[in-house]
Amino acid sequence: MKTSRWRHGSAIATVLGTLVMGVSGANAQQSVDVRTDEARRLSDDFDRLRDATERANLLLRTDDGGDITYADILANPDDIVLNFRWAKAQLARGEVRGASATLERILVLDPDLAPVRLYYAIVLYRLDSLDEARAQFDRLRHMDISPEVAASIDSYVDAIERRRQRLRQALTVTLGSQVDSNRNSAPNDKQQLVTGTLTNITASGDKPQNDIAYIGALRYEISYDLGYQEGHEVFASVTGYGSDQVRLDSLDLGSFSVDVGTRLRGGYWMLTPSVNQTVQSLSKEKYLTSRSGRLRLDWNPRPFFNLNGEVSYADERFQNTSESSALRLHSGQRYGSRLGTNYSWTPNNRTSFNLSAGKKEAARNYYSYDSLSGELIHAYLFGGGSYISGSFRYGIDRYRDPDYLVTGNSPRHRMDRSARTRLTYGAPLSQILPSDLFGDSNTANQIYDLLAPINWSITGEYLNTKSNIPNYEYHNARAQIYLTRRWEF
Repeated sequence: MKTSRWRHGSAIATVLGTLVMGVSGANAQQSVDVRTDEARRLSDDFDRLRDATERANLLLRTDDGGDITYADILANPDDIVLNFRWAKAQLARGEVRGASATLERILVLDPDLAPVRLYYAIVLYRLDSLDEARAQFDRLRHMDISPEVAASIDSYVDAIERRRQRLRQALTVTLGSQVDSNRNSAPNDKQQLVTGTLTNITASGDKPQNDIAYIGALRYEISYDLGYQEGHEVFASVTGYGSDQVRLDSLDLGSFSVDVGTRLRGGYWMLTPSVNQTVQSLSKEKYLTSRSGRLRLDWNPRPFFNLNGEVSYADERFQNTSESSALRLHSGQRYGSRLGTNYSWTPNNRTSFNLSAGKKEAARNYYSYDSLSGELIHAYLFGGGSYISGSFRYGIDRYRDPDYLVTGNSPRHRMDRSARTRLTYGAPLSQILPSDLFGDSNTANQIYDLLAPINWSITGEYLNTKSNIPNYEYHNARAQIYLTRRWEF
C-alpha cells in the first residue's frame, strides 16, 4: 500500500514538474525569440543609420529657387543669377542631370564663377562622373576661394580617389547604451496560462524588469571592383555585437556574423546574392548557429525612385543552455521574402515602405509560425550631417499548432500582433564641438579631426505585442544613444 502511494505521488510530482518546466521553458523562449529577432534586425538598423548619415553629409542645401519656373528661364536665358537659382530648384526636386546641364550653361556664360563651378563639380560627383568632377575641383584650386571651400575640395578629392580604388575597406565602430522598461519581455498583466488555467506570476524574476545595457559593435567591410565598366564587385564583411546588461546577466547578448556576396550592376538595376553565417549567445552561452542565403534585386526607374525585393533562406540550429532545456526544439528552416520601395520627395525627404512575409519550420509545430509585416520609414535630412528618422512597423505571427502545456485542452493557436514605433535623431559631433575647442596646435587639430566625424544618435522606441495567450503579451519602452565612427581606406 505504501509502495502504491509512493508511486502515485511520484507520478503526480513528475507531471507537475513537467508542466512547470514547460511553462518556464515557454517564458524563457519568449525572451529568446525577442533576443534572436533583435540581433537579426541589428544589421538592418545600423545600415539605415549609416545610410541616413552619409546622405545627410552629401546633401546640398537648396533652400532657394523654389519659385523659379522654366518659363522664367526661357524669358531670360542669359540671367546668371536666375539660372543658378533654377539649378538649385532642380536639385531640390532630385533632377540632378538637369541641374548639371543648367550649371554647365552658366559656366559657358561666365567660367570664373567659383560658387557655380563648385556646385557643378559636386553634381558631377553625385552622378559618378569622377574624372570630370576631379577636373573641376582641380580648376577650382586655382581660383579665389576661401579656406573652408579649399578644405571641402580636399575632402571630395579624397573621396574620388577612394572610389577609384578597386580594393576598398571600411571599419565602423559603435558604442552606446540603452534603457528598457521591460527588458525580460514579461507579460503585461503579470499572469500566465498553465495547462489552460490562468495563474498569477509570483516570482519577481518573471515580472517586468527595467534594465540598462552597454552596447558595442564592430564591423569590417571589404569590396573589390572586378574591373567591368558596369561596376560589378565582390564584397565581404565581419560584424561583432555585444550587449551587456547591468542587472539581468542572463540576457547578455552576443552576435558574430560573416557575410560574403557580389553586386552585379546593369543600367538601372543591381542584383546582390550573398551568404551569411551567424553565431549568437545568451549569457555567454552559444545558443544559435544560423547559415543563410539571400538574393536581392534593386531597380531604379527614376533617380528619385527605387524598387527592391529579396528572398532568403536560413537553416537555424539551436542548442540548449542552462536557462532553457527546450531550445533544440526550435531548430529548423526559416524562409523569407520582402518587397520594398524608396521614394525621395526631395533630396531632404525620403520615404520607404517594406512588406515582408516569412515562414519558420521548427522541430515542433507549436514553435512553427507564419509571419506578415509592414514597415513605413521616413527620413528628413537637415544638411551638414544631421537627420531625423521615424518608423512604424506592424506584424502578425500565426503559430501552427497549440502548445497544450500552455493552453491545456483548448485547441487555441497562438497569434501575436506587434507594433513598433521608433524615432531617431543624429548628427556629427562637429556640429556641437567648436573647431578651437582643443586649441590650435597640431595635436589639438588631430584630436578634433578624430572626434568631429563621430556621429551621435538618440533613439526612442516603443514596442507593444498583443497576443491571444497572455504569456506572450507584453510591451517595452526603450531609449538608446550611440556614438559611431567610420573609417574608409
